Amino acid sequence: MDLEEALTRIMELSREELHIVRKRAEEKTAARDHGEDYHQMTQAADRLDHYAHVLRRLHDGEFGHGWRHESLQDAGGS
Repeated sequence: MDLEEALTRIMELSREELHIVRKRAEEKTAARDHGEDYHQMTQAADRLDHYAHVLRRLHDGEFGHGWRHESLQDAGGS
């Protein structure tokens, strides 16, 4: 996967998750309501996180070490 493909997938999945989040907000769906849209949102979030990690590896491959400032602490995860 190259940088363009990763960025495209991130944009698509971001839109998908945002659409679901907005729909839930519009319907005033409680966070504890784990209906079909909740599962769609978690699946979209999982795929988005996957591509974010792919993008991070691509950036590291492109720029090497020592270039991170904002995201330096994010490398370890939680």
